[in-house]
Amino acid sequence: MIDAKLFPEIFEEFEKAETKADKMAILRKYWHPKFQEFLEYAFNPNIKFDVIPPKEWRPAVEPAGLNITYLDLEVPKLYRFIKDHPNRPYELAADDAKKTKLLKVVLEALHPSESELLLKMLKKNLGIKGLTTKLIQEAISGK
Repeated sequence: MIDAKLFPEIFEEFEKAETKADKMAILRKYWHPKFQEFLEYAFNPNIKFDVIPPKEWRPAVEPAGLNITYLDLEVPKLYRFIKDHPNRPYELAADDAKKTKLLKVVLEALHPSESELLLKMLKKNLGIKGLTTKLIQEAISGK
């Protein structure tokens, strides 16, 4: 059985790992398609987000694990914020205010730690020490 953890909890465990091998083991332990997609969005320079984050939003007050939604459930929907994504509705592509409003709804439904991580991902800077494209590729290739 795979341990269920929020993405920020996985990255917290990753940062505490002392060796490269330990960090790769953590990535492998929690590897699943939505986590992979999240990392792809964060590290692939060809994926461009064109949503303007809201200036203010109300962080959720629920304890971690009891939120309305979770980042792993929102990852498959992030195409709505990707510039020129073929599945994004025209109404969102043409309206920055709608994209920002939609992002605000998502941010307010997530645990605050996941909201902050999502905002960092949109900026292509997770700020996680030791997490690189090369390390991710090594971890998933098993080399």
